[in-house]
Amino acid sequence: MPHPIDKPAVKPQPPIPITILENDPTTKINHLLANSMKEMRKSAATRQFPKHLQLNFTIFSATEASNVGDNQYLINIDGEEYNLQSIRLTKASIGLVKSDRLIQTSKGIIGENGLQPEYFEEEKIKGNEKITQEIRFDWAKHKLHFSQDEDIVLPIGTQDILSFFFQLSQLLNQSRLMEFIELPIIDQTQLTIYKIELGKKEEISTGLGNLRTLHLRKLHNQGEPYFEIWLGLEYRMLPVKIRLVDGSEKVIEEDVIADIRASDEP
Repeated sequence: MPHPIDKPAVKPQPPIPITILENDPTTKINHLLANSMKEMRKSAATRQFPKHLQLNFTIFSATEASNVGDNQYLINIDGEEYNLQSIRLTKASIGLVKSDRLIQTSKGIIGENGLQPEYFEEEKIKGNEKITQEIRFDWAKHKLHFSQDEDIVLPIGTQDILSFFFQLSQLLNQSRLMEFIELPIIDQTQLTIYKIELGKKEEISTGLGNLRTLHLRKLHNQGEPYFEIWLGLEYRMLPVKIRLVDGSEKVIEEDVIADIRASDEP
């Protein structure tokens, strides 16, 4: 029988009652959760990801000062292959019948150096308009193939705009002595080198309660938009909060973790 999060519906579903993810044996899990879930033990190889992983985020808009949607991330790993999907639903503006929807899919292999994407797809639906784009990673020829544009050179270590959120944990697992992380990221048809600063450890409030985190920020020039990411120290350095800031230093959106579930069952 397929695992319940192997084939997600388009609309984010309520949390699935499977094992809670934990990485730090000293962390005390909320007793209500502990009574209904079994604690996941780390493997001998300290593998970062279980076979099935589900993260549910609540999207908050600074302009509306309210919950405007949900974003669900699902990771399924089969051997050396990974399948990562993000399903983002935001509430419709006044006068629109349907909500906006963004579905991103990243597929590839996972090894000692973390995620190596081979295929990325983005499907954006706004009202009655639908835009789809595909990107293929040809690592043998060092080429990025786009569905609608010319090919460009594929640098070593390149991530797509979805996989890089989870590649951060892989890089930090290898070494936490660095001050910066540099990653080539393909976003739409543009390849950009993201330089991400590793900041301080902070405790933040989330849907899972107060969490100890590592604060990361994209380095940027004055007047440029940027993002900040908080990685959960007790949750295998997975993202637990994402903030988008515009060029005037105004926060425009925050995605905050509401639930994390994981399982190593087939």
